[in-house]
Parts: sequence; structure tokens; C-alpha cells
Amino acid sequence: MPEIPTIESITLTPARVPLPQGPWGDQIHHVEDIEVIVADVKGSNGLVGTGFSHTSGWCGATIKTLVSEIIPDVIGLKVSPQGLWRRSYKYIHDVGGAGVTTHALSALDIAYWDLLAKSLDVSLWDLLGKVRDKAPLYGSGINLDLSIEEVLEQVKRWHDQGYKCAKVKVGKPDIEEDVERLTKIREAFPDFPLAVDANQGWDLPSALRAFKKFEDLDLLWIEEPLPADDIRSHKLLREQVNTPIALGENTYTLNQFNDHFEQGTCNYVQSDLGRVGGITGYLDIAAAARAHNLPMTPHFVMELSASLLTVVPNIYASEMTDGGTWTDLRIVKSSGHIENGFWVPPTAPGHGIVLDREYLEAHKF
Repeated sequence: MPEIPTIESITLTPARVPLPQGPWGDQIHHVEDIEVIVADVKGSNGLVGTGFSHTSGWCGATIKTLVSEIIPDVIGLKVSPQGLWRRSYKYIHDVGGAGVTTHALSALDIAYWDLLAKSLDVSLWDLLGKVRDKAPLYGSGINLDLSIEEVLEQVKRWHDQGYKCAKVKVGKPDIEEDVERLTKIREAFPDFPLAVDANQGWDLPSALRAFKKFEDLDLLWIEEPLPADDIRSHKLLREQVNTPIALGENTYTLNQFNDHFEQGTCNYVQSDLGRVGGITGYLDIAAAARAHNLPMTPHFVMELSASLLTVVPNIYASEMTDGGTWTDLRIVKSSGHIENGFWVPPTAPGHGIVLDREYLEAHKF
């Protein structure tokens, strides 16, 4: 009978990974690289679990420092992910309940789950209890600066490859240009669900105007129309518009999500497991969303997020960022695979993700 190990040591590797196709941009961001904090947790049985957190090009050193502060408190403890998560969250909560703290917990929590599943010689999905064998994906592009012809080419590829919907960026200086671009997409693909992402770029009056302009386009959702922590304005917006709202990429804790759920501010839940405290944090949020009959549509790290959707009952699809998967960025060497618009998770013990260690070491900071 396999035994659950204790934590023998934890090693951290921070890397600053360049974007191979050049900087990413939207209404409020200019991203030139992705910072990744890798945590390798060695158990008393000799096995190693690997976890990670990420940032859009800054504050990786801050996250690494906070993880380093947590490590002495967990050495020698049994690998019980939920118990360790709550112990560490209580330990670091006084320096901030969300943001850097939940980013730091993510790296450790993912490693704990990986190590526990490896110790039991099962895939993480079998350990957590699969409800499906594969998870649907949707195509997503960092394409605000692309021509409409280039965006149409992206959407056609996603459509032909069997993705569940397309998502494109909005936020041109003149909203009429957004309307023109979206109208051309809708005319070219009238039956393919279309969502848009505003990246928190509007204030309430601007958002109300945009929703009105987009109303005839039958959008699946408008994502992050307002700053994510402005729950009051989201509530006012939700009361005055018809198009569904998606959010969660920049929301970090169960309490924050619950505030949105109770105020009825969103229709799709896009939490990022690298930002919400890892797998433990994500599953807590998914359960709360299920209680409000809301589907999960996770943001980023498709190689893990999509696999995790195989154990979550309430889902829509996982985001496949064109050119921005961790495989595209060379962070991940191997994991599951895409098959006709679906993600098929790996079957190896643990989460099955193999990082490109040589590439990460070459970009270590």
C-alpha cells in the first residue's frame, strides 16, 4: 500500500520566458515576457511533485520571495494539499489576502497535488474523480493589433479545428472600429459563437455604450468590461445590459468570487489556477460557481486548466490562446494533446506535465 510522504525539500526556479511572436498588447497591457516560478517538492519517498505560478512579465521575484518564506513552515509535514493550503494561507494572510499571496500558494499547491498523485501511482484526474474523459476548448487570440483579415483567418482556423467558440479582443480607440471588425466576423461565421475580451479597459459609461453598440452581434460574452475588483459597477452594468459578462482572470480568492456571484455580476467564471492558489483554490471556486449554476471557462495554462476541467461538473470550455499556450512558449515540453477541438489530458501519474527544464534554465533570473 503506497504511503503518503512528508515534504523533504522544496526547490524554486524562476524563469523569464520571452514571447516568441513579439509583445502582447490589449487595452491596458504591454507584455514582453512571462515569468514562471517553478516549485519542485521532494517527498520522503524520493518522488518529486512540480508546481508553478506565473506573471505577465513582472513581480516574479516578489512571488519567489514569498514562496521562500513559506517553505520552512511546511518542511516535514505530510503531503495533504488542502491542509497545507489552508495552513499556509493563514500564515501569509496578514500580508495580503489576494494577489501575490495566492500566486505564491499556486506554485506549491500544484506541486503538492502532483506529488500526492505520483505517490499513489495514479493520474491527478483519477485521484480527483473524472466526470469526463476530455474537455472542450475555445480559440482565443491576442489580436487587437492584427488586421481584420488576420483575425478572420484565426477565427476560420478555430472553426475548422472544432473549437467551441472564438474570442477576440476589443478596445480600439474608436468603438466604431470594434463594431466594424466584429460585424465582419459575425457575417463570415454566423453560426460560430463569438465572445470578446475588453481587458478591464472601460469605465462604466464606456462599458454601457459598448454593450449597446454590440447588442445586435449576439455575443456569447463580453469579458472583463470593467476593473475586476469594482463589484458595484459590475452590478450596475449587469442590471442594464443583456449580453452575458465573463470575469475571473484577475480575481483571486473564493471570497472575491462569492461577492461577484452573490451580486449576480457574471455569467462565465474565468479563474486562473496560477492566480487563485492552484488546484485547491480553483476547485473551491468551481464548487461555489456550481452552487450558482455558473460554468467554468478557465484562463491560461491550458495544459493544466483544461485537464482540470475533466473533474469539474460545471464547465463551458477552456481557453486555448493562439501562440500563448505553455507549449508554444516552450515552458512545457509534453503534456496532453488537442483532438478535434478537445483537450485530452495525460495519463501518467501526477498531472503529467513535463517542463522544458533546459529552456527554463537558459532563461533563469
